[in-house]
Amino acid sequence: MLSSTNKSFSRHFCSRLLCQLSLVFLFFPFLLLRPALLHAQPVPLTVTVQGIEGDAYKNVMASIKIALQQDNPQLTVRHIRRLHKAAPEQIVKALAPLGYYSVKIKDSSLTRKEDGWHAVYEVVPGSPVFIDTIDITVTGKGKDEESLQNLKKTFPLQEGDQLNDASYEKGKKEILKTALGSGYIKAGFTTSKILVHRQDHRADIQLVLETGPLFFFGKTYSNQDIIRPDMFQRYLPYKQSDVYSRKSLNQLQTTLYATGYFKQVVIEPQDPGSDIKEQEIPVNVKLESGKKNRYSFGIGYGTDTGARGNIGWKNRILNRHGHKPEFNIQLAENSSRAHAGYEIPVFDLRYDSVDLGTVFFDETWDDTWIKQLSISGSVNHNAPKQQYGVGLEYLHENYTIGVTSGSANLLIPSAYFTMILAENRVKTEHGLRWSASLKGGNTEFLSSTNFLQAQANGKMILTTPWPDWRFIGRAAIGAIMMESIDELPPSLRFYAGGDQSVRGYGYKELGPENASGKVIGGQYLTEASIEFERTITDTWSAAVFYDLGNAYDDIDADLQAGAGLGVRMNLPFGQVRLDIAAALSDADYPVRIHLTIGADL
Repeated sequence: MLSSTNKSFSRHFCSRLLCQLSLVFLFFPFLLLRPALLHAQPVPLTVTVQGIEGDAYKNVMASIKIALQQDNPQLTVRHIRRLHKAAPEQIVKALAPLGYYSVKIKDSSLTRKEDGWHAVYEVVPGSPVFIDTIDITVTGKGKDEESLQNLKKTFPLQEGDQLNDASYEKGKKEILKTALGSGYIKAGFTTSKILVHRQDHRADIQLVLETGPLFFFGKTYSNQDIIRPDMFQRYLPYKQSDVYSRKSLNQLQTTLYATGYFKQVVIEPQDPGSDIKEQEIPVNVKLESGKKNRYSFGIGYGTDTGARGNIGWKNRILNRHGHKPEFNIQLAENSSRAHAGYEIPVFDLRYDSVDLGTVFFDETWDDTWIKQLSISGSVNHNAPKQQYGVGLEYLHENYTIGVTSGSANLLIPSAYFTMILAENRVKTEHGLRWSASLKGGNTEFLSSTNFLQAQANGKMILTTPWPDWRFIGRAAIGAIMMESIDELPPSLRFYAGGDQSVRGYGYKELGPENASGKVIGGQYLTEASIEFERTITDTWSAAVFYDLGNAYDDIDADLQAGAGLGVRMNLPFGQVRLDIAAALSDADYPVRIHLTIGADL
């Protein structure tokens, strides 16, 4: 038997042993992970690739993982070594798409310095591979298709060029795009390969395009009740049995959205299946009605009009015929205007309409005041590049010029034409807008006087060889044929001066004067302007300009000049233009501020 002392010692010893073993088991995992934990601290890394430049360098740096991970805060020494080991092979693969198939890595080093780790790779790209032959063959029913006859000439790679995988893939996509646009929607490549001869540093491209059958448009239908079915069919830019084209479907979707009638337009061509014979593809168009009423409210300021406010209402679709009524009121310091209009789509429903309207207008400038009421009807064509139309307006106008008052009643037939050539009318790099109008009245047809007015104006924008500079030119001419300008109301006479005319002068400040020195407007108009605009940032630009013009009654035009500097703020809907201009033809050179808002063209 053990004594009580021995029993106590045994219990104490066992207890200490168990404690020590517990501590060992508790900290054992941390002891095993200690080396990894010591190396888990973020370490700085720089990657240098030598021996290549340009696209080759960019492609390598965008492909090797050690370069992509060099700013990773979780990067460890273990990771760096693993990435460095894999980098040479990745460099070789990154240069192959650019035509380098004899790449050698002359040196590959990874060193640690005081400022961190440095990975250096010295690359010898070798001679690039050049294209020896290009063979593009078209098979199937489209082999004689005109659009598929000159594929080799338009291919982005030509014989003698350096091999480039990106250009090769781009060329293939363009060929397929051409085939699909020609109605061969099942076209595909049966052969698509590049044969690289490494020793000779040359390559042969072989492409065989199988067009498959030619497809046509079938019936286009829609289960909508928003507009009349016959009206819907008139929006189609194609006819049944026309060659099938996805471009036409995209055009249809754009056109339907542009009407304002629909909130959603979903076009679903039906799958033709696996049948290889020529066939038609029916098209289902799903339409969802948008909100009918649109309300608008705005405030603004222009140096010609002063502060102004605007409220408006337009019904996007009053009935299944697509009619659109609208009403608008504008109140400004110098003018007020109320307009009610009614638009009826006709002919080519995308662009053509009959417009009916009535306008009440009240305007004051200098010592001239006019109040007019007009009722008009017109037929208009508003395509993206061309707008033209004819109209008939009945105008009643009361006016006062200084101490002289008068009134006129005129029935005015008119015609206009506008041409716009520009890819972007809001922010234009190169563009041209030209317009002309002709209107008149005759005492035998409900007019208080005989007159014929012709006017033309244009604007040109050119980006110079220096990309940050634009040249903007503007010109206008006008003439009125009649016995005495005094018989014509002021709204139809010519004036010059103001934001959109000769800057440095007030709104309608230039023109013939009466005996008391009041500007009364003239029979002829000549205006011209040149401006150079310099882009400073994406938002801001600056301009310098010179304007010239006047309204006059005889051959002595006495053109007035203005010049100045301007600041432009570029916004998504156009520019906010602030100009400071001096009236150079005035002996005192008065300075005037002009503020305008709008698109370039």
